[in-house]
Amino acid sequence: MKGAFIGGSANFSAGLGALRAAGEIAAFCGRGPGFPAPAGAAEFASPEKALSAPGLEFAAISLPPEQTFAAALAALERGLHAVCEPPLCLSSTELAKLREAAEKAGRIIFPLQPWEHAPPWLALQKALDRGLAGEVNFAAVQALLPGPAPAGGAAAALGWQAFSMLLAAVRRPPLAVEARNPGGGAAAAHAHFGGADGFVHLAYGAHAPRLKVSVSGSAGRLELDGGLLLLDIGGMAPEAVELSSELAPGAWREAWLEAELSDFKKEAAGERPAGTGLRNARYCVKLLKNCFYSASVKSAAVPL
Repeated sequence: MKGAFIGGSANFSAGLGALRAAGEIAAFCGRGPGFPAPAGAAEFASPEKALSAPGLEFAAISLPPEQTFAAALAALERGLHAVCEPPLCLSSTELAKLREAAEKAGRIIFPLQPWEHAPPWLALQKALDRGLAGEVNFAAVQALLPGPAPAGGAAAALGWQAFSMLLAAVRRPPLAVEARNPGGGAAAAHAHFGGADGFVHLAYGAHAPRLKVSVSGSAGRLELDGGLLLLDIGGMAPEAVELSSELAPGAWREAWLEAELSDFKKEAAGERPAGTGLRNARYCVKLLKNCFYSASVKSAAVPL
């Protein structure tokens, strides 16, 4: 497939090299200094012109959250598949428009979640699949990064990954959410699930990157902390498993991104059911949107 890349190095942290898993980048519109066009790609001054280049089949979009929706919608309306760095939109209404445009064009919308191919995350999911935690009643995700928060705050930058992980840990739909300071440098949220509570803590200004996911239930407790998996299971001695790689907030290794783009290509080719790549997109969007609403009404719980 031939595609267009719209974005910049500050967002697409694994670099353009991984895009070979999706296809050839024939058109390019960079949105940041020091980010050269791939060899053989025609460079355009605006996303609109890049998306209108002849012979394209997909658009890879890596823009700030407030710009991604418009670029993805434009790509779909031009008959292109759209693969996006999340958040791909900021409301359920926008998500519905993207899905409608994709269905009308016979194309797919695919938010990138490369961490799902990371060995530490796969190890945690395998433990959950085996039922080591039992009936889950608690989960928490903590994501910390150094430096100042980007525009939009910690929730816009880190919230999609954190909520996607939370949903994958609890494995049931959220019923309500309450949040504090989502637009600031440190944000917190409490998601209510049927019979379980989920917590998210996001913060910039930390001394080092850190991602920790904790899950507990009727049979035991699991904790993924960077590259360490801690198991405290009933009837077994506690165990610490050191994994081959670490998982950090927003850190996408090229191999993980290539695996995710390979899944995108299979879905675009009809080898996987359309919509598979959306995973928990509906609830990620709902949780993010309503975190900001909750904060505006004194952190009240907002039904979903």
